[in-house]
Amino acid sequence: MQFEYEFIMSIQLQFLILILSLISGVITIFLAHRMMRKFPLPYLSSYFYFLVFIIIFSIYSVIGSQSIQKILSNHQTGPETIQSAKAVLIALGIPFLILALYMFIRLSRELFKIELPRLFVAIYFLLFAISFAGYTLMNLEIVSLETINFFMDSRQLTWSFTGLTFVVFGYSLIFILIKVRSIKDLSQRQSYLWFVLWYAIICIISIVSLQLSQVHTVFGLIFIVVLTGFHLIPVLFLNIYLPRYYVENIESDSFYLRLEKVISRFEISKREAEIIPLICKGMSNQEISDSLFISLQTVKDHVHRIFTKTGVKNRVQLANLLGNLP
Repeated sequence: MQFEYEFIMSIQLQFLILILSLISGVITIFLAHRMMRKFPLPYLSSYFYFLVFIIIFSIYSVIGSQSIQKILSNHQTGPETIQSAKAVLIALGIPFLILALYMFIRLSRELFKIELPRLFVAIYFLLFAISFAGYTLMNLEIVSLETINFFMDSRQLTWSFTGLTFVVFGYSLIFILIKVRSIKDLSQRQSYLWFVLWYAIICIISIVSLQLSQVHTVFGLIFIVVLTGFHLIPVLFLNIYLPRYYVENIESDSFYLRLEKVISRFEISKREAEIIPLICKGMSNQEISDSLFISLQTVKDHVHRIFTKTGVKNRVQLANLLGNLP
């Protein structure tokens, strides 16, 4: 009786953790969507769809397959039917995993405004289309619901997911690490490094917990939690970081309308008005000097006066001042 009570509590606890993970995933998607709408940055769109696809994959292939196994087992369903139902749910989730991994590769390049070559995109989806078709035709011999033969066992699936995750995330994170060295802004560089570190942690925990899921069910639960809930942390970070450091495209009409207000309100001189957009572009004092054909010391003097007149302490605060004007 005591063992049965502990087993029921264990199932209830697992169910609660799954629900909380799914709620975390829904919140993650909501915040990512709001962030994507607010800041017109290409990588935010790729990141949003990566999150959507990876969570759909989790629901179908991971949570769905495990849930259907428990439900059918409680109804004393035969093992062949249980295995068939799991096979179908896993097959349904694979296309979403393929799309999620593609979006993460695209995200890693869009962070540096580099597009994926069309040839790479074509080869990527062609290879996965062939692989998925082969998986469906060779591994699932569908005669009836009770006789779906799942040729690839759980161990093979585990290693396939591990290899795919390691290759895609490894390539993407290493690409970011290589390119991040060219970023001059220390705050932006640190945020990219933090992003790489967090997704390296997600990747490692996912792989280890999946490999150990055959040993104990708790590791399978950890795998699900990481896959659905851990993305909330970087999304929350971006929701805090972007409003502080995002600089609007200075070519937009709204930017110059706000610049006119700053010029009028703080009595900005004509030369200072020429320098402000260059500051917001992220140009250094030396770059501004070369662009306007004036001495470096003159630029420093103008920048100092701009900061004094507007009451800001640095370039980021100046950009935020313009961005926050109605």
